[in-house]
Amino acid sequence: MLRRSYVSAAEGDARARAVGLADRVRDGRSPLDADIGEREVTTRVVLDTADRRLRAAELDLAIETHEGSATFVLDGPPGARPLRAACARQRRRYLVDDLPKGGLTERLAAVVGVRALLPLVEVRREDVPVSVLDGEAKTVVRLVVSDLWALPKGSPKDSPEPLPLQGRVEVTGVLGYRRRFAEVDSAVRGEPHLASGTTTVVDEAVTALGGSPHGLPRQVRVDLDGDEPAGAAARRVLRGLADVVEAQVPGTLDDLDSEFLHDLRIAVRRSRSVLRQMKRAFDPVARRQQADSLRWIQAVTGPTRDLDVQLLDWDELVAMVPADRRTALGPAHALLVEQRNAALRTMKATLRSAEHRRRWTAWRLFLAVDPGGNDGPDASTPIRKLARRRFTALSARIVRDGRALTADSPPEALHEVRKRGKELRFLFELFGPSLWPASEVKPRVSALKGLQDVLGRYHDRHVQLDQLRALAPELANRPGGPDALLAMGSLIDRLESDQRRAQAGVAERLEAFARLDPRGLT
Repeated sequence: MLRRSYVSAAEGDARARAVGLADRVRDGRSPLDADIGEREVTTRVVLDTADRRLRAAELDLAIETHEGSATFVLDGPPGARPLRAACARQRRRYLVDDLPKGGLTERLAAVVGVRALLPLVEVRREDVPVSVLDGEAKTVVRLVVSDLWALPKGSPKDSPEPLPLQGRVEVTGVLGYRRRFAEVDSAVRGEPHLASGTTTVVDEAVTALGGSPHGLPRQVRVDLDGDEPAGAAARRVLRGLADVVEAQVPGTLDDLDSEFLHDLRIAVRRSRSVLRQMKRAFDPVARRQQADSLRWIQAVTGPTRDLDVQLLDWDELVAMVPADRRTALGPAHALLVEQRNAALRTMKATLRSAEHRRRWTAWRLFLAVDPGGNDGPDASTPIRKLARRRFTALSARIVRDGRALTADSPPEALHEVRKRGKELRFLFELFGPSLWPASEVKPRVSALKGLQDVLGRYHDRHVQLDQLRALAPELANRPGGPDALLAMGSLIDRLESDQRRAQAGVAERLEAFARLDPRGLT
């Protein structure tokens, strides 16, 4: 399907602009006519994930309300036909399982994953359709001339005024009339008040209401000068990570989806890694105090995240059990849900507590203060020099400890290698892109990811095994509990086998990483 979009700087409403465009089409050399239709008013509540996954995939999902009925409409890249599905009732969020079955949901599931679709912005549009007709009165091209407004959130009492957006013109071809499309598009493009649309309606509306078109930040990219003092550079990176944490807190407390908590914890873990690996750039006493606060936040959010992972992986775990035993695991799943809800309540109360506010305020004050004479001995060291030193030392430790692992090594030994691998990867991701060429950074990050894959699978299985075994005492006294315990025994056997396979793959991935000597960084 051929389609072009333009923005309009012309004065007057959509109908007046439609009349002007119709006259321009009629004035062409071909015998074309234009039929102007009735104005159509539509309200669209645009949905996307907090990190704008649909936007990144060039998809646009909205709940479109017209004459009292609501419909999901999924628009793809130019040329794709919209997918539609009935919207029975509007929610504050939509997980994939909340959407109607069918092609629209199947298309979204591959992009959205476990994230929730959230109301992003509400747009009101008034469209005036124009049908371009040939000499036989057949429609060969369709135009839609639109006026648009972003609708601010607010109570009816507040009555916030709609914010006008740029007018739009959309030119859509009809199958079999490619030449006519080109002709009409050329005529429209010649209108002096039109320009090619470089910003989508959604991005324009989000920006007009004070939001970011890119969604909530998940990653931190700080442009560093290699000669910048390490203390100042590390603080700038840590401030960016603190921004990420704060952006995730509302969604975590509202329990919109599990990724808010996951991203919060990743940002805290990265912050802890920077403090630990660049500790000589900070005042030792202040650093220890702040490291303790970050450890405290990680601890209070850990139980909920562990149970999230267990529940997210539940279908995969159940698939490991013989088919005739799978339904018996129902009571175990129900118990995990109860434990997760209890952990969530505790975590919410803690994140809203005075203790959390005190610790987080102190962390922000620590980051706001520029390095001074009381900072650590490496505070003035150029960040490139300190980063290379830490990369070299940490890489050597990972290789040394990894090669010491055997089939009889305790889980704690593998976990220690995993933690150090994560720290090194975080440092490469946070500092590497500014300090070294991508050709030097990317292979090292890739090799670390490969090592993390097997160590992570080993660790995940270890946590899952501990959680399942811990269910046994309470599960035994529940209806269906004995059958669930028998099925869990089969699942535990399979998890232990998978854990052993992961452990066996560590050596190969470790050697792939060891071949990338960090001393080779320029």
